[in-house]
Amino acid sequence: MSHRHRLVLRSLVAASVLAALAVAVVWWSAASDPLQTVGTHAGERWNGNGLHIPFRWCPPGTFTMGSPATEADRSTDEDQASVTLSRGFWLGETEVTQRQWQSVMGTTPWKGEDLVNDGPSYPATYVSHSGDDSAEEFCRRFTAREQASGRLPTGWVYRLPTEAEWEYACRAGTITAFAYGDDSSKSGNYAWTDENSRFELASEGWLESRDLYAHPVGLKRANQWGLRDMHGNVWEWCRDWYDDNLPGRTDPDNKTEASDRVFRGGGWNSGPALCRSAGRYGDAPENRYYYLGFRLARSQSSQ
Repeated sequence: MSHRHRLVLRSLVAASVLAALAVAVVWWSAASDPLQTVGTHAGERWNGNGLHIPFRWCPPGTFTMGSPATEADRSTDEDQASVTLSRGFWLGETEVTQRQWQSVMGTTPWKGEDLVNDGPSYPATYVSHSGDDSAEEFCRRFTAREQASGRLPTGWVYRLPTEAEWEYACRAGTITAFAYGDDSSKSGNYAWTDENSRFELASEGWLESRDLYAHPVGLKRANQWGLRDMHGNVWEWCRDWYDDNLPGRTDPDNKTEASDRVFRGGGWNSGPALCRSAGRYGDAPENRYYYLGFRLARSQSSQ
């Protein structure tokens, strides 16, 4: 290759690198704009908050909530209902981590508790739904902090997702038992369950594993909208009060007070059947467990 050709080649490579950097800068600027409200497409990533928590855009839409009567391992509280979400929202790409919790709350409710590991990337567990040191209080404090810093648009808040929003985001346009299909044998690629957390198979039979705790967030494959750990790892509190019947209609949010609040998704100690998109459970809002955490939604306050 002649000297002239080498110079031309170097110029082309340099131009390509600069073009790629320009694209990256534009992408990063858009992803980190603190006042961004609406996404441009399902799964768009945004992290323009003070903790750089990544969120994914969930557009408005209509879907069938619950499971069909033919779905394996379903429960009687999953009878299907048509739901329309009239406005989009942002949902945390993963569960809230211990680092994020400590930054906002200054506490460590999991410290000294059983069946939990300590570290910045592990999900915050032993967190109640309501009360002084709870998922709802985290949302309130984080909202106030972001508003005070000018990183949250007027009228927007951080909150727990409704049960309908949670399942809509988990499904990400799918109608199967899991976001990755109906075959639960594939769960190991997408979820921490009791099949890859609690036990390991040895030649002499089942042996108890030492990984008896939730795993660091985001290690498994994402669903079609870029959300991770929607199946397994830890169950996640939702905003609604629990009811045996799923709420259909537009923008459902069960505010009728009952004894339990909803949580979704299954945990590391759950079988894949409990980690299905339609799987649901409820417990008293003041209770705290090693398998229970939450993720954030970001939306207009009226949602």
